[in-house]
Amino acid sequence: MTEQDRAVTSDPAPPPEMAFKEVVSVGGRMTLGVVVGFQVLDSVDNAVFGIFAPEISESLGLTSTEITVVAALAGIMVALAALPLGWLGDRRRRTTIAGAYTLAWAFAAALVGVVQNLWHLVLARVVAGVGKAGEGPIQVSLLTDTYPRAGRGRVLGLHRAAQPLGIVAGPVLAAVFAATVPAEHEPWRWAFAFLALPGLVLGVAALRLREPARGRFDRETPRPVPAPVPLRAAFARLREIRTFTFVLIAMGAFGLCVVAVPIHLTFILEDRLGQGMVARSTIFAISAVGGLVGAALAGVHSDRLFRRSPTTALHLAAGALAALGIGFAFQAYSPDVATFVVIGTLTQGMLFAGIVPLSITVAAITPPEIRATAFALVGFSLAFVGGLGGAVATRIAESLWGAQAAIAAIAPTASIAAGLVLVAGARHLPRDIRGNGTDEGGR
Repeated sequence: MTEQDRAVTSDPAPPPEMAFKEVVSVGGRMTLGVVVGFQVLDSVDNAVFGIFAPEISESLGLTSTEITVVAALAGIMVALAALPLGWLGDRRRRTTIAGAYTLAWAFAAALVGVVQNLWHLVLARVVAGVGKAGEGPIQVSLLTDTYPRAGRGRVLGLHRAAQPLGIVAGPVLAAVFAATVPAEHEPWRWAFAFLALPGLVLGVAALRLREPARGRFDRETPRPVPAPVPLRAAFARLREIRTFTFVLIAMGAFGLCVVAVPIHLTFILEDRLGQGMVARSTIFAISAVGGLVGAALAGVHSDRLFRRSPTTALHLAAGALAALGIGFAFQAYSPDVATFVVIGTLTQGMLFAGIVPLSITVAAITPPEIRATAFALVGFSLAFVGGLGGAVATRIAESLWGAQAAIAAIAPTASIAAGLVLVAGARHLPRDIRGNGTDEGGR
């Protein structure tokens, strides 16, 4: 524990640990189940689109660059829609917002099943991006207000674990449709049409959830949450939180490798390692198991680690995220499928081990009344700055050096830069926790 951390944790004794069963009983199983379902569905959608990318390209007559830009476009829409959703999430019922955007996502999934050209696909993925935009501003904000902070790491760990679970389920779903639907009937269309059904169920379920009081677990002494803050004032307050500024910069850098590079790895699997649709599905499903393990371990240990040393928790996130880009570089040059899978499993584990403590950090330093806006800005930086920039940078590098060299150049550079920025920002973390006025970080 650093001297700065002692300044945070030396006041009142930390709250007693709670068994996960107790944590869930406070907020109820329904909210956690529905929100985890959102995350699984989002990841299944991304995985299925990535795996079927070559087949979608061939069916619609698109180039690899066009399909990569379409994939990045969904991320851009996540970023653009996240900000208004964050603004709404700090003012209106988040459960109603979640239900509405999930129903929009279900419509977009069904639309992909009938697209006939590039512009149809663009429209469908734009709507899907809007439907995915609530992951940070709505879902994470909802979970932090529904469940006690003593179990926040485990709740967010389970939420994050749903993402690699979806990455596992997505390839399995793709493989099932690839194996059962004749190629001339285009299995990818049937897969997306099927995905609309669980989206419809989850959207209706979200509309029935109870809305929790904002900031109910953030302070030892109950205090009313201030009235909604104007957006400009919210931005101004967030700029004063130094750690948050560093997080935004880091996520912009990290997005350069995490959005576009996986699509290029799919083409490497097909073109250089000769893997067909079913094989690619299996490979990504196996690799995603590492993400499940990483998220589970981070969820179990993050609560205790953050209480003991918030700075160490943020350092852990920095190291884990930096490792992802290095893993991508090695994956691009994998001599065989077995090496590709082993490296992919390890890097996925590091990714999700880093995301959980980073989410706890953002929740700890941002006031409850603008927390949805804060998570929206994080998503914006990751998807828009990183996603769009990554698609352009990777395309330029690919045209100059080829796909493998482009990944090897961009992914490690971006992820290591993101890690170094987080380490630099960690020195402000104890002060920002105190300045937030919450009882986090051991209080």
